[in-house]
Amino acid sequence: MPSTILLSPATSSLRTLTLSRLQLDQDESVCTVQTQGEEICLYVLIGEVEIADISSEDVVGGSYGRFGGRRKVTDPGVAVLRLPAGHPSTFDVHLCDFSADILLVSAPGPGSGVQPISHRHDIWAHQVGEGTHQREVREVPTPAGYSISCGETLNIPGGVSSFPPHANMEDLAKFQAGVTTWEEVMFFACPSPGFAVLDGYYSTGQYDNSIIRLENGSAHPMVLGSHAIYSAPDAYIWYFWGYLGNALKKEYRRWSTDVGVYRK
Repeated sequence: MPSTILLSPATSSLRTLTLSRLQLDQDESVCTVQTQGEEICLYVLIGEVEIADISSEDVVGGSYGRFGGRRKVTDPGVAVLRLPAGHPSTFDVHLCDFSADILLVSAPGPGSGVQPISHRHDIWAHQVGEGTHQREVREVPTPAGYSISCGETLNIPGGVSSFPPHANMEDLAKFQAGVTTWEEVMFFACPSPGFAVLDGYYSTGQYDNSIIRLENGSAHPMVLGSHAIYSAPDAYIWYFWGYLGNALKKEYRRWSTDVGVYRK
């Protein structure tokens, strides 16, 4: 089966999130995914697929439809399917292209009674930061009844993202006291390796103050705190991010009078 678990609580500094990668091509053009009732987020990186539910009669025609279509992650065209927690399901992911690359993020949670949701044309793409830390952020809305937030960031060559730090000292103090929660995963695509400078806490409470190398195709849990991400001088760095928790709320420019850098 063309499915690989990249990160999970069993192998990484995570409490509940699991990140998997589905890779389909002409030799293996179908992947069957079986869930135990966890919340699911299928994020199509490249290629086009059709997703068919084979365990429920509630899906019209047995299909959630087609998703994706872009051939490079640097292009626009984010496509996401969300499935709510609470109901075990089995679905097939069928290749409709030359190849397809998909991330699957999951987390256990109580049933919310919401319906599956498709994201194709409601992605918010915007420029964040200034100068050497300017980047494009493509954010998928997080509907009521769902807990996983997700999106992607595209750094300019030699650029820095996740700067300034999203979490301040007050955010970290609340997290350490157990008042709030947070966990995050990232997946990287880049022509040349980048690196991240970490100074913060994982969801497990473990503190990390280190520099990690960001290889093409690598995945990492990410700390709450400072995690500035640097692309190589000759290459962009693109990364997917998925998180859940209430330790911080990212704030971007909203009004004409918001003339400074974004706060978080």
